[in-house]
Amino acid sequence: MTTMNAETVVLADAEPAEEETAARLIHDTGSYVFDCLYNRDFDAYLRITSALWLREGGAFSHVHARAALHDGRLAGIALGFPQTLYEQEFGTGMMAMAEMGTPELLAHLPSVAGHIPWLFPEVPDDAWYLLFLSAHPAARGRGIGEKLLLDCFARAKAAGCASLHLDVASVNPAVRFYERMGLERLAETTVPKIAASHAVPSHIRMVKHLV
Repeated sequence: MTTMNAETVVLADAEPAEEETAARLIHDTGSYVFDCLYNRDFDAYLRITSALWLREGGAFSHVHARAALHDGRLAGIALGFPQTLYEQEFGTGMMAMAEMGTPELLAHLPSVAGHIPWLFPEVPDDAWYLLFLSAHPAARGRGIGEKLLLDCFARAKAAGCASLHLDVASVNPAVRFYERMGLERLAETTVPKIAASHAVPSHIRMVKHLV
């Protein structure tokens, strides 16, 4: 078996498969927010997000993702879309939680659901939004994230977008990676209620101008 790195992975459109691996990769990109939203019930998160990955639409669907494949298995994902599609798909995750959540989760949601969106500023009409970018824990630091992000830049340009936007927790080491890849800090947002209740840190909106 070859070593998992940028040279040995192939980028392809994601498939409705390896849903649990995909859900774990998605969780790694925003664990603070997911732990707040699911009240630290990882099993519920994994069950619901795995189901959403398999769907043919929605913000967590494989149809919006590119996969980094190593020996045919998921080594990383990049999931994003133009702003118009982002706006259309954004609320689908919350609706699925309402459909598939446990009674405990449904009782918890109202206490945080109205606060989490304040972490994420509006996305300009001419922008492409990168919702999730994650490499397999066994292959981090080996160029897979960079390969996926460069592919995102190309996809955004092909879609006619003027910039790429993303949000990342201020304490996430990925901030330095994104800066190295040419993204700039645009704003930093803190939501006191969920910072106090679930230790959700401030989030940074970062942007890469493509034209």
